[in-house]
Amino acid sequence: MNIIKIEFCDGVGSEYEVDIADLLECCFDGIHEGRTYFKQAPQGRFFAWENSKLIGHVGFDFRLVRVGSNILPILGVIDLCVRKENRCLGVGRALLERAEISAKGKSFALAMADDRCLYEQTGYSLLPRANTTFLAIDELKSHSVIERDLSEIFMVKCLSDKQCPEGKFDLLGYLF
Repeated sequence: MNIIKIEFCDGVGSEYEVDIADLLECCFDGIHEGRTYFKQAPQGRFFAWENSKLIGHVGFDFRLVRVGSNILPILGVIDLCVRKENRCLGVGRALLERAEISAKGKSFALAMADDRCLYEQTGYSLLPRANTTFLAIDELKSHSVIERDLSEIFMVKCLSDKQCPEGKFDLLGYLF
C-alpha cells in the first residue's frame, strides 16, 4: 500500500467534485445520484488519498441541536466512506478522528449509521431512545418537519467531559 494522505476541504466548489461524486456513488449504491452530497452539502470534508486516487471521505457540519431543554453545539458526521478495497486499513478511523479533532468546543458527535462497526470501535453508541425531529428534504426540496424514532441508526459520542443529555432530539435542520 502507498502512503495515504488526509486532506481538508471546506464546503462546495471543490476541485475534486468528480472524484467525490465517484467515491460516494461507489460506496452508497447510487443514492447520491451523481452529486457530491446527499440532502445538503457539508460545511467541511476530509479526504483520504492513496497517490492520486480518492479512497475515503467524511463530511461534517457544526450545528446547534436541542436535546430536551438543552441547546448544544455538535459535530454532525456525514457520508463517512472508504473504497471497498481500502477498508480495514484504518482509513475510516483516521478520517473520523480528524473530523472529531476539528470539533473543538462541541459537546458531542452525531452520526447516522446502517453499519455501526467502525463507530462502535471508536466510542460511539446507539441512542436507546432517539425520538428525533428534523427537516425533511426530498428531491432537493424541503417539504415537511418529521418526528421519528431513529434509535436503530442514531449514534452519539461525547466529545467533552459533559454527559450526553437524554431527551427528545430536535436537529434544528436536516438529517445528516
